[in-house]
Amino acid sequence: MEFFWCLALGLWSLRTAGPFENNQSMLSSVETDLLRRDRAIPGLALALDPDAFLAALRRAAPAADPRTAQITYVRYKPRLYCRVAYRVALAEVELDLDVRACRPEDLAPWLADCKPCVPGPLGPGRIIIDHSAVVLTAFPNDLRLPELRHLFDPVERPQLLRELLPGRPELWQGNLRGLRYRPERRYVAELLSAHETRTILKAYTRKAYARARHNASVFQSRGVLRVARPRGCSEARRLVAFEWLPGRLLADLWLAPRIACEALTATGAALATLHDQHADGLNCWTPDATAADFTVVASEVGFICPDLARRADDLARRLGAQLAGTPSAQCAVHGDFSANQVLVDQDKVAIIDLDWASYGEPADDLGNFIAQAERFALRGALSPARVELFKDALLEGYARATRRPRAQRIGLYTAVQLFRSARFPFRVREPDWPQRTESLLERAAAILKMLR
Repeated sequence: MEFFWCLALGLWSLRTAGPFENNQSMLSSVETDLLRRDRAIPGLALALDPDAFLAALRRAAPAADPRTAQITYVRYKPRLYCRVAYRVALAEVELDLDVRACRPEDLAPWLADCKPCVPGPLGPGRIIIDHSAVVLTAFPNDLRLPELRHLFDPVERPQLLRELLPGRPELWQGNLRGLRYRPERRYVAELLSAHETRTILKAYTRKAYARARHNASVFQSRGVLRVARPRGCSEARRLVAFEWLPGRLLADLWLAPRIACEALTATGAALATLHDQHADGLNCWTPDATAADFTVVASEVGFICPDLARRADDLARRLGAQLAGTPSAQCAVHGDFSANQVLVDQDKVAIIDLDWASYGEPADDLGNFIAQAERFALRGALSPARVELFKDALLEGYARATRRPRAQRIGLYTAVQLFRSARFPFRVREPDWPQRTESLLERAAAILKMLR
């Protein structure tokens, strides 16, 4: 009966010799210690080791001929679950896989909530490695983004696009090129017609759709600033189509041999224009809420890097003391501002991805941007002198364009964002991620010390 039940759900169950078979080949000593401390998730080693994962996938789907497997993102809740996004190269295509390793007692309840999957390059859309309590879900199957299955069905897609973009028939037969995918969170793609008409298409979870749809309508292009206008939306399908904006990512420009100070100055002016807009109905992200998040960050960093636990806890406490109880500035902010959210096109600057826009402090956006440059410097991609040059150019452009007093506490928010990013080296599996985690904590502490 188990065999037929699995087929009905579009999945396959693979019995393995044990949860730790051939799991250690790619794991460092730090990661091996992590596995030792978290026995509640028996498939943790398999999920975190690309070699072990690839071997399991070859046993489960030999006809697909898996060649390579690369981790693109990790989301880990110690002793509860680990979600790993993989990009897998098969014989003819590349495929995104959502790999979920959980506690054995959580496997059946989670599967009970799952809908049937559509088959794909692996054969079944979902594979269970049951002895390890690991579930592999192949794109476009997604529990919280169910419209992806219809969006990638060649028969259903034209009708779906007709509903979403009724006035744009040239796009109904368009092709999709994936730009960004976070399983069960968000999917972003470029929709391209035969005549190269373009639009950006985003799929959201139910809660995120409402926020993103609202935020897309409350900001306007003005002066140097460009924002993408919504071209179509569907509440039932939780899809939004946005205007395609030209330009080069600022993150690419600032790594070019020539220093892009003019682009940084224009970016500062564009951000000031965004901050000066009266956007109604945004969520409010308070300093107290930011301080409360520090405990979560410190706990995550402390578990994956026990040697850094005390340092992370101390830094969380000191940063929280600086923020807690301070009044919230009622200013429209981007909420996740970085050089990856900026497109530069001659004398115009597009600020994209306003999904997390909220009311908050201007220094939060400025500090987040500067913290990204600091992270590049810690990895050796930018020199400290170049970071200071970029910072000065950004703030100069911002000061010229804003009608507000100079933003206060930029240094504090730079330290805040460096601290919050200390979990990212592990999440994106950067080389030497323990050392990079420590470097982020050290830099955040150094900046905080300079503020005294």
